[in-house]
Amino acid sequence: MGQASRTRLTTVLLLVAVFGTGVLMGFAADTEATAKVTEVSVEPFSADSAEGEDRPRRRRLYEGVDPNELQLGLIDSIVTVHRARTNELDEEMRSQLNAGFREILLETRDAIKSVFTAEQAAEYQRILDEYDARRAARENEDERD
Repeated sequence: MGQASRTRLTTVLLLVAVFGTGVLMGFAADTEATAKVTEVSVEPFSADSAEGEDRPRRRRLYEGVDPNELQLGLIDSIVTVHRARTNELDEEMRSQLNAGFREILLETRDAIKSVFTAEQAAEYQRILDEYDARRAARENEDERD
């Protein structure tokens, strides 16, 4: 394979990786924005309770039918179960998305290494290893906090 063909192939692979990452990031942002469930409070809203808060509590749609305390308790239970399911699904999607990003990142790194000479590729790999180690240390530190 000639140098020009290799260069074109590498360029195409990099463009696909960049655009693919953009699509996945957009999907992740959209999923995160729509996956959040609003917390439900069973305490009725009163003007007195809003004085100490910056903004009043948002009125839930089901409050339009004036549910009693028993109904509010049942609704709270329903929302709690569905919130847990939503959070579980969100976590599952995040892990799949992170695995996809990792795969694309590794493919991109391999494509970049293929452009280099053996010596440059070895140096690039050393730099990547150092970067990954620093990032892992930072993530471990964040988890401990």
